[in-house]
Amino acid sequence: MLSDAELTLGLSRHLSAYAMSPAKAALEQLEFCGQVLDMAFRLRKSGTSTPERVNAIANEAGIGPRVLRDAMRTLEAVGWISVQRADDQKPLSVSEAIPAPAGLISKSNDLLRVAVLGGVEYAALSLLRATTLQPLTIGEAKDQALSGTDLVGRALNESDVDDAIRHLHTLALVRKVKTDDGTEVIFNPHIWTDEKKVALAALRSANAKGTEEVAALMEEVGAKPGMPESSVKSTSKKWIDFAVSQGLVHRSVIQTSTGQEQGFLFTPHLNRGPFGATSGDPSGQVRQLVGSMIYAATFAQYRLYNPGAFIQKLIDRGEAGNASPIGTDYPMLETAGIVRVIPGASSNRYRLELLQSDVAEDALSILSDRDGSGSDPNGAAALRAQRSYVHTDRERARLALSVEVDDVEQSRLISALRDEATRRAFKGR
Repeated sequence: MLSDAELTLGLSRHLSAYAMSPAKAALEQLEFCGQVLDMAFRLRKSGTSTPERVNAIANEAGIGPRVLRDAMRTLEAVGWISVQRADDQKPLSVSEAIPAPAGLISKSNDLLRVAVLGGVEYAALSLLRATTLQPLTIGEAKDQALSGTDLVGRALNESDVDDAIRHLHTLALVRKVKTDDGTEVIFNPHIWTDEKKVALAALRSANAKGTEEVAALMEEVGAKPGMPESSVKSTSKKWIDFAVSQGLVHRSVIQTSTGQEQGFLFTPHLNRGPFGATSGDPSGQVRQLVGSMIYAATFAQYRLYNPGAFIQKLIDRGEAGNASPIGTDYPMLETAGIVRVIPGASSNRYRLELLQSDVAEDALSILSDRDGSGSDPNGAAALRAQRSYVHTDRERARLALSVEVDDVEQSRLISALRDEATRRAFKGR
């Protein structure tokens, strides 16, 4: 069963693709908790960082100055960082004491307590937990949510649960369908397990042609996890997009400094999370590093000869690369908190220092069976052009950016506006 930390982090990345709406606003504190966790994963093992480095990491994560300020205060409150400040309270440096992923996840309740979630948000978290395990009837899902409490022991009420279901459905985090006998079922459309019946049930949602196309795509991608989308031979982009939108195949995207994008596909056998978090990789950093290496070996102007060897060098020596451009840019892997830029072997050259060896080791296990390609064994030039990364949960959400206000929410908004207008009229305003 996924922890609340993993659910919250995935939820925040999913919501980052959506414009503000009543449904998103109702889950704002949950989204904030996920942003705090995102910063924690990126800062882990970095030791002491400058404010500039922290700002660069937050900027790449899509976290603005105001949210970053609150996030850093929250990390301080739970004891995961300490901030050294000047007399005018301007930050001078940030020192981290962030636990390993397992410890970070196990202590996530401390973060949720500090954030002070509302009843609807706790109900949403409970529903995400329940629908991650299995599809449920609406009645069963409500009963499970109502049987729980928040972190201070307060019981949830039915109104909160109803609102949570509506918001999650609006944001494509749960789906509702009716069975042949009229029973309404709610389930997480993005979750995968190893059970064949789940795969078959998902494939039945497409027509016969779609089933055939998606099955062929899954077979091809399953043979090479992380394969470039442009290399797919088994089907067309139409069916790739369909498979991604249904959670049958997951797509990560790397964006380059020239504005180009390249998608990389993964199968549910590698990925069992409701938002795209790799099993054992709640932060998504393993997937990001894999995508970065495959991009460097496939699309870069000076291609990386052997991604696995490059990662192995980082693990063995703690550093790799030797190029001047690294010193002037924050590479994508640095803003992810996976590496840090350090001086190179000669003047005006710089290297990448590995910060999170466990991330690199997990990425290496995925890359080990892939063939090397390209020509540059140092790989610095191949990594230089990679400017930003789109996590799988945001990429899937990006396929459904248009969020409409549902009827209940529209009625509430109109009622609130009319009430305010009435009060002003009686006060003579």
